[in-house]
Amino acid sequence: MSIQNFFLKKYLRYQYKPRFNEQLDLQQVRIELDSVINTYMPPPCGFLDIRQEIIGGVSCECITPKRGRAKGTFFYLHGGMFVMGSPLSHRGVTCVLANELNLNVVVPTYRLAPEHPFPAAVDDVWAAYQGLIAESCHPAPLIVGGDQCGAGLAMILGLALRDAGERLPDALVGVSGFYDLTLTSESMARNSEADCCCTLTAFRRGIGYYLSDPALAARPEVSPLFASLDGLPPVLLQVSDTEMLLDDSRNLARALEKAGGQVCLDVWEDVPSCWHIAAVGLPEGRSAIKRIGKFLNNTLANSERIAS
Repeated sequence: MSIQNFFLKKYLRYQYKPRFNEQLDLQQVRIELDSVINTYMPPPCGFLDIRQEIIGGVSCECITPKRGRAKGTFFYLHGGMFVMGSPLSHRGVTCVLANELNLNVVVPTYRLAPEHPFPAAVDDVWAAYQGLIAESCHPAPLIVGGDQCGAGLAMILGLALRDAGERLPDALVGVSGFYDLTLTSESMARNSEADCCCTLTAFRRGIGYYLSDPALAARPEVSPLFASLDGLPPVLLQVSDTEMLLDDSRNLARALEKAGGQVCLDVWEDVPSCWHIAAVGLPEGRSAIKRIGKFLNNTLANSERIAS
């Protein structure tokens, strides 16, 4: 364990976890989450061009490496339990993805609950993806992924594209993914103390804002774990062994294998949930992103190779 990981976990457990999950109201949480990365871990923007674009009618942040032509495009969906998070809050991961892997990274600003409950986020992700496909300025291959609920949205998008006969991404990547909104996986209880970020109360509150009817949580268009998972592109799932969402990734990996899919489950030891967000200052975060690059290299052997 790096010294950075040790102190990050202490901060998350004793400062972030009680404040973000219990003490702050939703608007305060949104403001602090957007500011924390720039305050504590400014991203390496000197090597990148960051601009705002409207793609498919959705506002998106586009991050482009300045050194030559990018080797592909990563359509990244930020996490935040459907109620918080933004392209700004996740620059700690998106900038490192763009810089380390030489990728264009496109981050849609999808609508958040409770102002915009399900299916607003799904609709926005679909529209932005279709707009991205229609443009010619973003190079192939195209990867779709995200963290926490963003990872779940990435899977839902892949399933919707498959069902509609639309162009699929070349790969799907999920980090600490939220794939089962029924909250019934064993690690929800087993890792509740070990998880230095999340609580069951916070998950329930986010789902309550997101879904108008709790019964929707078991539907495949909400929880991809319950969908038919055949016909998807290769999938990488990264998750920590100490987080409450561990079994979401384990169960999804088993279901994908059973459906005949190509899936790599990459379980990390004793790192925070969504640790990639701290990649600017966290060695484990940068290493995990390098593993994403290796996965893409190995998986997309017939496409232009991704730098690792």
